[in-house]
Amino acid sequence: MADNYLLTDLADLQQLVRGAVNSQSMAMLNNVMAETVGMSMHNAVTVQHNAQMLSSAAITSTCARILSVASPKSPPPAPKAVPAASSTAVVPVTPVVPVTPPATPPATPPATPPANPPAGS
Repeated sequence: MADNYLLTDLADLQQLVRGAVNSQSMAMLNNVMAETVGMSMHNAVTVQHNAQMLSSAAITSTCARILSVASPKSPPPAPKAVPAASSTAVVPVTPVVPVTPPATPPATPPATPPANPPAGS
């Protein structure tokens, strides 16, 4: 009778373990699936972020090229005048007189070539 009692307890224990194993395997499967879905979502967000950064860089580069072609380069700014150091000597400033071109000389008539005497006379 003790053996029968022991066998019944072992059978009950095996049935309990089999039932627990099934639920443990399902729990492990659910954990693995949740981790996989989480990693795939993380990767999707990373890819989307990188694509947005690449798009922004391309748009910025294109706009810079358009602006550099559309508008001519402005000349560099003129250098600022440096104030002269104060000194005791005063240099007089002479006004600049514009130079007028000389008057054109009267036109001279063209010189006539000398008449050649006929040869052999």
